[in-house]
Amino acid sequence: MKKIEEQLESIEEVLSLVIRKNASIENLIQTASETQNKALADTLMALKRYLEHHTSSQQLEPYFSQIKQAIVSVPKASEVRHHHHFDLRSKGFIISAAVLLLSTAISIAVAISNYHESSRLKETDLKFRIARQLSPALTARVDSIYYKDPDRAELETQKREAHELTVKEAEEVFSRRREEAEEAQKQLKRLRSEHKL
Repeated sequence: MKKIEEQLESIEEVLSLVIRKNASIENLIQTASETQNKALADTLMALKRYLEHHTSSQQLEPYFSQIKQAIVSVPKASEVRHHHHFDLRSKGFIISAAVLLLSTAISIAVAISNYHESSRLKETDLKFRIARQLSPALTARVDSIYYKDPDRAELETQKREAHELTVKEAEEVFSRRREEAEEAQKQLKRLRSEHKL
């Protein structure tokens, strides 16, 4: 594994060296092209002045056509394109960005959770304060039970809630059975009254 990493590092170094050399070569080509174009333009101007003084315009036409062809054949400045891409050196940047994004998401989730918990606690606090106003003796008793043994108070509360739920369910079953019994009694009376006729 180390050999592969070493080879990758040496390849990276070679590639960066090649890229720097390529950029310097392109700069040299561009500079040479600009210098060549300027020298050619200066020579042409001097030649034009010389020919204007020493020859007629008809004699100059063939020379001007050759000069125009020479100008057209001069290479234009090379265009350099830079391509942005991710390579092995940008791995740290990608990992850092992912870690920052993940930590931001977790922070937002924790903040939302804390906000909901705070809202719930505010509601509970308000309910308890209302109960304290309505029945100070009962809330004082609740406070004393809770502060003596909070774990036992929670266990007792759960037992009482379960008992109350069982009682409510039993009352519902009782009222439903009573309604069924009353309905059955009405039906029995109706059947007896039909049978007597």
